[in-house]
This record gives sequence, C-alpha cells and structure tokens, in this order.
Amino acid sequence: MFKGISENQLQRPAPAAPHNLHLFGESRDSSHPQDTGILIVGHGSRRAEANEDVHEAARRIAARGGFALVQAAFLEIEHPNVAEGFLRLLERGAREIIVHPYFLSPGRHTRGDLPREVSQIAALHPEVSYRITEPLSAHRLVIEAAIERIYETKAPRSVNDPATSERGKVYLVGAGPGDPGLLTVRAAEVLKSCDSVLYDYLVEPQILRLAPAGAERIGVGKVGGGRCTPQSQINQMLIERARAGNCVVRLKGGDPFLFGRGGEEARALRDAGIPFEVVPGVTSALAVPAYAGIPLTHRDYSSSVAVVSGAHAGDGACNAPALSAVAHADTVVILMGLANLKEIVANLITLNRSADTPVAVIRLGTYESQQTVTGTLRSIASEVERAGLRAPAVIVIGEVVRLREGLRWFAEELPFLSEAEAACAAA
Repeated sequence: MFKGISENQLQRPAPAAPHNLHLFGESRDSSHPQDTGILIVGHGSRRAEANEDVHEAARRIAARGGFALVQAAFLEIEHPNVAEGFLRLLERGAREIIVHPYFLSPGRHTRGDLPREVSQIAALHPEVSYRITEPLSAHRLVIEAAIERIYETKAPRSVNDPATSERGKVYLVGAGPGDPGLLTVRAAEVLKSCDSVLYDYLVEPQILRLAPAGAERIGVGKVGGGRCTPQSQINQMLIERARAGNCVVRLKGGDPFLFGRGGEEARALRDAGIPFEVVPGVTSALAVPAYAGIPLTHRDYSSSVAVVSGAHAGDGACNAPALSAVAHADTVVILMGLANLKEIVANLITLNRSADTPVAVIRLGTYESQQTVTGTLRSIASEVERAGLRAPAVIVIGEVVRLREGLRWFAEELPFLSEAEAACAAA
C-alpha cells in the first residue's frame, strides 16, 4: 500500500538542555532508524557555488542530526534531480524517506513541484513511505534570524522621504489569487512605500519583494494544520503600528472583503480612529475558473453566480445552510471547501441538484503548477481522491464546466486526469 503523506509536519524532538548542545560538524549518537533516508532538495542553479551550498548543507545535516543516509538533490538544472536522489537513497537501503525542501519557495515549489515529483517516483516503489517537511521559510527561528539581520542593516527613514502612501495609515490590500502578474497597480504602489507588511500564509513570496528592503514583514495567516494568529492580535498589531506613524499594509490573498475578514479589520481600525484604505484584489473565485477555461456566466448556460464558503468559520464543518441558500444558482463557486467535498456534493444532491451536474476542482489556480480535475456531483469526490488533490482549491459547479474542454488556454501541467479527461486524451 502506498503510504506517502506529503506536506506533513515532522514531529519535532524536545530541545536539548544547554549543556548537551552540539556545534555544526560534530556528530552525535543517532537514535534514528538506519533505514530512514533524508533527501535535501535545493532549487538548482547554473552557479556551481550555489549548488555546493546545498551539498554542504546535506553534509552538515547528516553530521549534526546523526543521520546515516542523507542525499542532496535538485529541482532544476543540477543533478541528481529529485527522482535520482530518491533512488540513490533506496539503493543505500532506505525504506522511509523524509524530504526536506532546503530554502525553496513556499509557493509553487514546495506546494506544487516538489510534492508532485516525489509522489511520481514514490508511486513506483510502494514499499517505501515518505514525508515532506514544511519549508524553512515559514519556521519561527528563520523569521527571527531574518528580523535580526534587518534591524542590523535598517537605516532610519528620512522624514522627507517622498512616498505615495500616508504614514499612520493602514491599507487593506488584496494580493490576488497567486500569480504576481495579477496584482493591481495600486497594491504595488502602497507596497513599495510601506513600513510594515502583515501578510497571509498563501501570499506569493514574490509579491512581498515589492516592499522596501527595510520594511517589517510579519506572517499572520493560517498555516497548514490550522495554526494561525488570532484575529484580535492581528487587529492590535495593525493599530499599534499605525499609531507609531507607520504606513502599514495588511496583505491578503484574493480580495480583502471576500472571505478575507477585511470587514472585521476595517471596523477595528475605524473604532480605534485609524485611517484606512481598501485596495481590492482579484479574487480566486473569478480568476481561478478563468485560468481553468471556465466562464462563470454564459448566455446559453448561466445567468447567475453564487460564491460561498465551503466551511464554517468556527469549526470548519460543511457549511450546509449556505449551500442550501445557493443550491439552485446556475453556477456555484465554493472556496475553502475541499476538505468537505463529500459532504458538499451530498448536500447539493439532497437539495435536488442533479447528480450529473458538471463539477471542476482547481488546485493552485493561476500558478504554473495549476491542476484541474473534472467530474459530476456523483463522481467528483472520488476523482479528486484518486488524483490526490489538496488545498488550496476552488470548486466550480454548473453547466459552464462543460465549456472547459474547448476554452482551455492556460498551459497546465496535468499529472492527473479524471476518467472523462483520460478518455478524451486517449481518443
């Protein structure tokens, strides 16, 4: 049985007492199983010194962690690639492989390219299990080290420094669905002149680079597994920074006022007397279906669209009351609903929506690693399970999904096909 579980967090060992600390390069007695292989995956570069950094990191991880089987590999350009590195560990006796993305982007690479490549090679070796660690870029100690470096080099901003944004003000900014090219001009303007950015977990890292080098960057969004910064704490952070005279950007995926809690933040700012501006963003509810070749309205198929959350804000359960209210819209777009997909389709069928209604589930929409699976209300849950799709994903329900086959324009990578798509490809 294939036992791969990608993007799982590894259980962290309890920190050692200070007198037991080891320096890099020192070995320590290993309590790790000798058949556990560690695959350290770097991006890959045409610069030999960049690739050597990954090899050196692998050597130090082996020595410092007491791992017997450690192998460096690369996503692009350099060898060994991910499949080759995986096989080398198997040849050395590994029967469990832990894949560690070494400073890879938490966007396309660690949520798209790496899990896909690992799952493809692992599928050929069902006797081997694997796990993928969370990317380092989200780790608390990495963030703290980055902040330390920033403060070491940050120069005071001149009070006469011209900027397009006001100090002592908060901008509630939509970052769009993922592709940095879909960021609005106004969003880019305020980012380029801000003092602080409080950003959601799914915001594309390239967008954060628009902020000045000395700007404070704070991740406050939900991370896989449900860990998140409480909304009350986010509100207080915005208020405190604005009162200190800073230009503050609250950067949210999609649009800040569509399931982004922007309304709550705006009310908190207004109650505190803090000036704010809302910068709308391109919502995934519109952009992701478009990138999958699905028009949400069409003269022949749909003249009404409903956008609904697929989960209750409190407990994450299926949002049955909202589904009941929109079940008969021509097109239904569901955000944050993948975990409840089986319950969603069962509810819609119970509400007399035809079981043959077309459905599309689009993962990582607008990214290069976008994946789309289609089916019907009757079949889509099993199709998605077969394909191994994970969040984030947008669900589109309605006759307009039938138009995808003729209107697909975005060059998706398609490692997975639904049964209907596989039949079309074979014809």
